[in-house]
Amino acid sequence: MEHGLNAEQTRAVEHHDGALLILAGAGAGKTRVIVHRIAALIKGGVEPSKILAVTFTNKAAHEMGERVNALLGTGEPARPFIGTFHALSLHIIKTFHTAA
Repeated sequence: MEHGLNAEQTRAVEHHDGALLILAGAGAGKTRVIVHRIAALIKGGVEPSKILAVTFTNKAAHEMGERVNALLGTGEPARPFIGTFHALSLHIIKTFHTAA
């Protein structure tokens, strides 16, 4: 077990073959797995700007960002986009509004 993760959670965190879908009920540790996976990807050399995490509330997005920072052991590293569907949509519009 890594950082209090069970065997299935550890397997999800260490998954390296493409995209990964995590389906689980309330309280099953989905957020813990996602946060540990993001930190593992960054520690493994993936650029934070290549990682996207989308959640439903600003509170959850903020908490996930803080937990990723804590796992990485640095104050405010360049971190991936972690936000809501609405925040992602706004980010896309602001980034590409002049395209087309």
